[in-house]
Amino acid sequence: MDENLERRVAGQFSSLYLTLVSVLVGLVLSDLFGQVHARMVLWPLTLETMRTWGQVLGNTLVALSAWITYSHLGILRKRLPTIWDTLDAMLVLVTIPVNAATGRHEAWTYFFWGAIYCLLGLCAVRINLRQATREPALAHLPRLGRFGGPYTVLYLGVPSYLAMAVASYFHLASPLLEVFAAAWGPVAGVVVAILFMREWRTAVLQK
Repeated sequence: MDENLERRVAGQFSSLYLTLVSVLVGLVLSDLFGQVHARMVLWPLTLETMRTWGQVLGNTLVALSAWITYSHLGILRKRLPTIWDTLDAMLVLVTIPVNAATGRHEAWTYFFWGAIYCLLGLCAVRINLRQATREPALAHLPRLGRFGGPYTVLYLGVPSYLAMAVASYFHLASPLLEVFAAAWGPVAGVVVAILFMREWRTAVLQK
């Protein structure tokens, strides 16, 4: 009976985890679009509004990229959950402070929280992949988190965004440089999703 109960719980863990992650990502996107409607200026196009467009698109695509990572790693799970699985999923909410800093006249807070997001994003990836090793069939998945893999932009994003935050705070960064830095967000979200899906498929098909 105990063995049957364990198997039943393990069989439902994947769908429960996906539901939690989907709700949290939906909350993040709802918060972002609510702030866009409430206070952000997107037109006419100036350097500041272009920077805001880059920030909004970056937050959106990064949140969707995170959902891709969480969902595709989540559907592989068939075991009893631990508290680390919940903590890992809750780290999605670090995007909310990034949303709060989006579209502000002073850009340094956005880049500062961007660096924090990259750092905690790496922690989430590491926890997620480490939890995968609890199942022998998934023991080879942690290599997805290596430097040079799909999440290289997170490794590079921590010092890069932090440097931009300092430069912007001391007014050493030109508005055009801030636009280009903000435009890197949506590019990074797409690149991470594409590279992850390619390596995830290879890892799943690996014998």
